[in-house]
Amino acid sequence: MIKRFLHYLSPAVWASTLAVYGSGRLWREVWLQAARSRWAEVAAAIAFLWLLGLLGLSFVLLQVQQQQILPLPAGAGQLARGVQISLAIAPVETNANLLGRWGLGLLGLGAWLCLVAGSQKLMQLVAAAYGAGHTQPGNWRTRLLPWGVTLLGLVLAGLVLSLTGAATGPQPGPMTPLWRLGRWAIALASVALGLAAVYRLAPRRWVPGLPLWPGVRLGLLLGIVGLGLRYWGLTWLASQALAYGLLLSLGLNLGALYGLILLVPVGAQVNLSTLRHRGAVSRPWGMPSPPAPPSFESFKINRRN
Repeated sequence: MIKRFLHYLSPAVWASTLAVYGSGRLWREVWLQAARSRWAEVAAAIAFLWLLGLLGLSFVLLQVQQQQILPLPAGAGQLARGVQISLAIAPVETNANLLGRWGLGLLGLGAWLCLVAGSQKLMQLVAAAYGAGHTQPGNWRTRLLPWGVTLLGLVLAGLVLSLTGAATGPQPGPMTPLWRLGRWAIALASVALGLAAVYRLAPRRWVPGLPLWPGVRLGLLLGIVGLGLRYWGLTWLASQALAYGLLLSLGLNLGALYGLILLVPVGAQVNLSTLRHRGAVSRPWGMPSPPAPPSFESFKINRRN
């Protein structure tokens, strides 16, 4: 275990990792696949479906939490309030009962179906990047996969918001920064494992030796950068007190959602391109190329007359 940990800390491994993301041929394949599969259009449709689903689901969760119809976990309330704050929605009155239990149930079912439809389109993008496409007939696995991915995404969203939000922790002291760092580490590890599970389950036929972590690392890194820019933009808009600041905040949140959706097929294509060009990009800088295999003539036995 210690040798493996030290192996991943070696400069040669870091150089080979940077060589993977710095390959022009890899990014050319990503661009061609994005144009071929129309990632921009499909990602816009996914963002629209997920937005409808999150709006309906957050309304249902807030109503259920306020009316105390069912006990909800803390992550579900955090998710609903996070959607409400991100989209600048006015808080719902406590005594407001716009819909009964049947109405809330139907609205929640419709929101869930919107989320599943968006997840199905996302799985089709990832499968197309892996070369599966729609050539094979659908089975029970492919039909149930969007439902499982939707449930996984909601659980991860609630877990991340509960870990990174204003969660209860120890009293302020010298261990508070370490406690916050640990929660952020658990949140990032959970997102990475969830994204790896999507990449592993999306292709209908798994190719032996197909990597997972180049795409996961890239998606996680670019996602953190994008969310950091979103937080900086929202903070700047709040400090400006603009008359149309809410509209700009909504556009910024929608742009962040659109960018995060695009990162998923990009990571899948990076994994596939890494498998194709593994011999060219996995060798660290400065290391000589491996020797050529021996020819057939070297095994020839010279017989004496």
